[in-house]
Amino acid sequence: ILIVSCSVDISDSTPSKAATTRAAASPNVAATAALPSPTPPAWVDLKINGALIYTQGLSGVIKLDLVTGKSMTLFKPPKDAWLRDAAASPDRKTLLISYAPPPPAGEPQFGYTDLYVMPMEGGDLKEIIKRKDSQESFFHATWSPDGKFIYYAHFTPIDNPNNQRTFKYTVERIAYPTGKAEVLIENAIWPRLSHDGKQLAYLSLDPKTFSNELILGDPDGKNGKAVMPPNIFTAVDAHFFSLDDSSIIFSAVGEGKTSSLTWIDRLLGVGQANAHDVPSDWWKIDLKTGKMERLTRIYDVGLYGSFSPDGNYIAFIAVSGVYVMKADGNNLTPITTVSSAGTLEW
Repeated sequence: ILIVSCSVDISDSTPSKAATTRAAASPNVAATAALPSPTPPAWVDLKINGALIYTQGLSGVIKLDLVTGKSMTLFKPPKDAWLRDAAASPDRKTLLISYAPPPPAGEPQFGYTDLYVMPMEGGDLKEIIKRKDSQESFFHATWSPDGKFIYYAHFTPIDNPNNQRTFKYTVERIAYPTGKAEVLIENAIWPRLSHDGKQLAYLSLDPKTFSNELILGDPDGKNGKAVMPPNIFTAVDAHFFSLDDSSIIFSAVGEGKTSSLTWIDRLLGVGQANAHDVPSDWWKIDLKTGKMERLTRIYDVGLYGSFSPDGNYIAFIAVSGVYVMKADGNNLTPITTVSSAGTLEW
């Protein structure tokens, strides 16, 4: 794997008072058409606008108006269904959802998801990619900036001659709305495109160790190169581009130093961890210089973020709640509590 830059400069710009109050994750609770919210919003002094769209398991896809503080449910899954992630189309007219409908009566819900779209203002789900195998799954779905393609990760079971199943992960895309699936990258997940549509960031995934690297390549998956040298972090994920595409924000496990794992790390399986499953923080890497900055020191789980339309703020969801902070990590402000980790867009 080629390295983008020959050296990495790491600095810590973490605000000294960035710690937040944790709220323990609780079981999913059903959402109503309009959810209670503070009046006026607790974040009124930030003078932010627009809306946050985030997922909450069986509570569904929720839209939070940042001006009024009012929330509404855009999609409410039925009982025993499974909602994984949601992404709004560039024109904000269509919602892309990774979703598994309720299984037949008496059968368990395993959470293997298909891809659906629905009108943003509400309406029926339309399936655009359907599983051919009961253990197949489509997730990490996102739109190209022009809305012409949908990129996603594909989990595929493989039957071996000895009747033992193995699995593989691929990053794929389809032309929307009637394209044919195109495999772009083997052993990869979590595709995210730059705002100009010229770069594709994704995670390579070692099928044996499940270790990963943040890779940057062309929109068709070619010419992929590692964004940073290996072993800087135990795991990374939840990456997204700055508005000018000059840097990438990402969630990472570790303190940003190359070091071997301790015996307790190995005992707990940190060497094979996903950054989404263990305490992580937000970092930023300059794609030209390789310089990295630590934005938070919150050690939260399930981080998933998005820039505000003006690029001045970052909103993110974690198991402890939804937050907004300045693009440099300062002024971390709680927005609302949540019942589980999910996905989020501004």
